Amino acid sequence: MSHIKLGLVGTNGSGKSSASSYLVEKGFVWVSLSDVVRKTVSEKGLSESRETLIATANQLKAEHGQDFLAREAFKSAEALGQPVVFDSVRNIAEVQYLVAQGVQMIGVDAPAELRFSRIASRRRPGDDLDFETFKRLDDQENYGHSSGQNIYAAMDACQAHLTNSGELADFLQQVDQIVALAKGAAHATA
Repeated sequence: MSHIKLGLVGTNGSGKSSASSYLVEKGFVWVSLSDVVRKTVSEKGLSESRETLIATANQLKAEHGQDFLAREAFKSAEALGQPVVFDSVRNIAEVQYLVAQGVQMIGVDAPAELRFSRIASRRRPGDDLDFETFKRLDDQENYGHSSGQNIYAAMDACQAHLTNSGELADFLQQVDQIVALAKGAAHATA
């Protein structure tokens, strides 16, 4: 299993963090592309509002290329020698870069109302939004109205897709199936 690299692309509140946490319990290292953005925001002394994070990510991608966050995250994960799950992948260039590095990409989605309910209860910085603001920001990220972010197009480029609209146990069972397939593929190429 040491060679398995998975990447998650998904809408805000779809369950990417739940899948990542679950994979960490199974021995994966969690590497978030958003950590590069959060570090930049912190260094600049800015608030971690959703809007600030989006604007900062867009600026970094405009300055360094659309796959910049993926390149930086992959560099940090490269020397670990453990299974890795990449999270917060938001555009096709990032997906293409990670796939070229042998990462199996997985799209994760859920209905908007359910996702809004989840982010309201998790209480991360930037999650204190009303539904209209959530929808506006969600549309910007999902449909490419925000430079450097087109989650739906990136999800279309994924090799596997999961829907997280039911019980957590059902979703995690889908994750287990993906890991089993990735394990089989890793053994076949070894």
